[in-house]
Amino acid sequence: MSKSRRQPKTLLGRMLQHLWLAVPLGVVGLVIVLALTQGRGMRQSQEEPTGLVDEFVVDSLGATLPPQPAGVALPGTAIPDLGQEHIPEGQQVDYNSNPPTSGPHYEEWARWGIYNQAPQDEQLVHNLEHGGIIISYHPDLIEAEDLEQIREQAQELSAINPRIIVTPRTEMPRAIALTAWGYLQELEAYDAAAIDEFYNAHIARGPECQNGQCPN
Repeated sequence: MSKSRRQPKTLLGRMLQHLWLAVPLGVVGLVIVLALTQGRGMRQSQEEPTGLVDEFVVDSLGATLPPQPAGVALPGTAIPDLGQEHIPEGQQVDYNSNPPTSGPHYEEWARWGIYNQAPQDEQLVHNLEHGGIIISYHPDLIEAEDLEQIREQAQELSAINPRIIVTPRTEMPRAIALTAWGYLQELEAYDAAAIDEFYNAHIARGPECQNGQCPN
């Protein structure tokens, strides 16, 4: 008859006996913590945003894109990069373009979609970092028909990649401004071809993206 395994009588002995369980569980816990903290604490706004009238849901990293061709001029004016620093919510930034195209920003970015009240610049810059395109319009300088066409075009483009925001902006000199990370293009009036060209050149090209795949 086989002998039964002796059970350790001391607390230390029992702890050592079950160490083989503690080690793998500890590894699993570490993996979970790393997953939750990935992205330097970045997060999308979870509260119902003010002014969001049509949300574009991002549920994937996006399609893989080839690298930008070397030496090819991209649509818009290149704006010097102000970096990607995260700042406390409520702190304001003096950006180097209007609308901004890069620079310090909040950890929480705005939800993608169409707004009738603008999110904060410090949120929107984070959206640009994630490869987004922002179409800003001046409510007093744009025709109602043109605004409706912009919204319809944004809805169509969101089927390709929904990382797009349409938002009003009163403190800018032109009717329409297109922004991506490091690029700004101003329009005097609605131009569907110009919007398509800017979107196709810059979507999913932000500094947080890799070959067209971006955070939400």
